[in-house]
Formats: sequence, C-alpha cells, structure tokens
Amino acid sequence: MGLFSKTKTVDIFFVGSEGTDLDRGIYAFYLNVDNGEIIKKSFIKSLASPLAMNRQGRFMYLTYRNGTGRAQDGGIWQYACMETQLGLAARIGNEGRTYIQTVLNKDRDYAYAIDYYNGEVVTIPIKTSKIIRVSKTVKLDGHSIDPVKQTESHPTFMTFTPDNTKLIVTDLGGDEVIFFTEGEKGELTKDEELSFKLNPGSGPLKLVYSSNRKFAYILNQISSTITCYAVKHNKFTLVDEVMTYSKDEYDGVNTPMDMVITENGRFIFVINKGDDTIVAFERDKETGKLTRVDCMETDEGPKSLLLFRDKYLLVACKQGGSLESFEIKEDEKRAVLYETHYQFTIHAPVCMEKGTENLRVVK
Repeated sequence: MGLFSKTKTVDIFFVGSEGTDLDRGIYAFYLNVDNGEIIKKSFIKSLASPLAMNRQGRFMYLTYRNGTGRAQDGGIWQYACMETQLGLAARIGNEGRTYIQTVLNKDRDYAYAIDYYNGEVVTIPIKTSKIIRVSKTVKLDGHSIDPVKQTESHPTFMTFTPDNTKLIVTDLGGDEVIFFTEGEKGELTKDEELSFKLNPGSGPLKLVYSSNRKFAYILNQISSTITCYAVKHNKFTLVDEVMTYSKDEYDGVNTPMDMVITENGRFIFVINKGDDTIVAFERDKETGKLTRVDCMETDEGPKSLLLFRDKYLLVACKQGGSLESFEIKEDEKRAVLYETHYQFTIHAPVCMEKGTENLRVVK
C-alpha cells in the first residue's frame, strides 16, 4: 500500500451458494460501510450444497446438504477464518446426517448442532479448539397440526440464554420452544418448567433477544407472525403478536425466512418469501410491542438476512439469484429503508455470515 493510497473501510461477509457444479460453494465479499457497495473477493468451490454457516470466534462452522445419501457425506466442517480465506481445521460426520446450525457453549468445550430432517440435537466435544465427534444425541418427539411441516419435530434454530445457563431450541414441527440444561459432559436435559408451546400451526423458526434482554421475539414460519415475549429469569410471558406481511397487499402463500434486530434495539427486520419483501418494525422499548413502519420489495425468494452496524441490511435472494443491500435511516420521516442501488448476481444464495470487521483496504 503506497503512502498516498486512498483507502476505504469494509466489513467482510461470506455467502453460501447452492448453484451448479461450476459455481456452487462459498463466496467472500467486502461490504463498503460508507455506501453499501458489494465487492466479490474470493470463491471456494464445493461439491455439496452449503446450508448454513456460523462464525464462533476465529472459526467458521459450515454445514452441507447430504445429496448423495452416503454415510461419509454431510456433517460439520470447521474452518479457520482468516479475512476472506477459509482453511479447513476439522470435520466430523455422523452417518450422513445433515445439520443446519452449530453453536458453541460459553467455555467453548462443547458444540451443539441441530438436524432439521431427523429432529435431533447433538453434542460435540471440542479438544484443542477442534470438534472431534458426535458424542450424544437428543431425539425430539413433537408434532402439531400442519399436515406437511408438523408431522414430526424439526428443530430450526439454537441460541443460549443471555446468562448462558440454558440452550434454547426452536422446534418448528412441534410448535415448541425448548430449554435445555447442560451437563458436565455436554449432555442436554430438557427444562420442563421453562419450555413452552406456541399456538398450534405457528412453526417457530428463529428467536432473538432485545439488547436489554427484557424481551424476546420469535419468528413463526407457518403462521407468518412474530410473537413478542417479556422475559424475566428466563421465563417467557406472551405480550403481543404481529403479521410479518400485509394480507391486504398480498393474498398468496407467504413464508417468512429470516429476522434480525438492531443492536440499539429500535428495529426488527423480517424478509418474506412469496410476498418478496423486507419489512421494518419499530419496537416500543417499554412494552416490547412492534409497529410496522416500512416495507420494500426484494428480488424473488429472499432467503437470508444480515445486519451491519445498524446501518445496512444485506438480503440474499435464492430464486432471484442476487445479493441486495439496503440502507437504514432511523431518523428520516418518510421511511426507514432505502435502496443503495448496489446488487450482486450470484446463483442460488442460501446462507450468509459476517467475518472480519473494520478492515482498511485500498480503493
């Protein structure tokens, strides 16, 4: 870098593409934090389709769809994350199981993963910073009223409670939010007192906490709703429920796909497949209730959503084959969401994750 070279500040993010044999794999991008520009930096080709990526510290945990049915495929791949490069550190398989999320506990001596297709939550010991094997499995046994998606349990999301005492799993198939207590060897025991059911046919997909940890929000895929809960001592009390889209504006089949909350706790954003929109809700910080304040169209089939610095939203649209950035303007009277007019064409993007932030690069 020359003495007088002009530089810009970027945040790195990664995108998983289902694509074809030619373009399937993991892409690394820069997001210009001054204007929302999307800049491709690298590509790692993969034989299998990526499903999810979760960054924990300096490692990225990727899961791939087992499209062959072979016992050696699927599993979890652990990569060392070095700016835009990923270096394989470890890999585990479990009879060909396909996992959709990986999280680590506070001490980082155990990882947990969920298998949507078989309704399982698994424990994975970590030695010398590397995942080594699946040691324990919890089989969920829920079901509910939807004849297609709720004939059995389908865990969709995991997170730890803010005090790190419980692991929470949302079960779309069972309409349940399940709290687990960790044992000394990573074994999981269901906390019957804290676990609770949602209305039949809700289909919980994801859970986020407000920045002050006093409220939690659950995105429900089947009912296209967000349910708001007051939280005290990890006990959830229902406060409110809102639709993720307007039935007056769209009368087709809608499926909400992702949800994020701003770090300052003011807004929640949801993407809807079918309606093909990104919707902004403003939070009442005292009551936790949500008010819809803005909506913008996206490309076809939004699948994944990332938030940067409470300033930019990035939407990956699988059917449309694109990445789009939107700017958040909190104090504008007319709207909250604005187009940046930056878009990148990519075949069938399905998942995204943030990497290194505040990187200075040459323009």
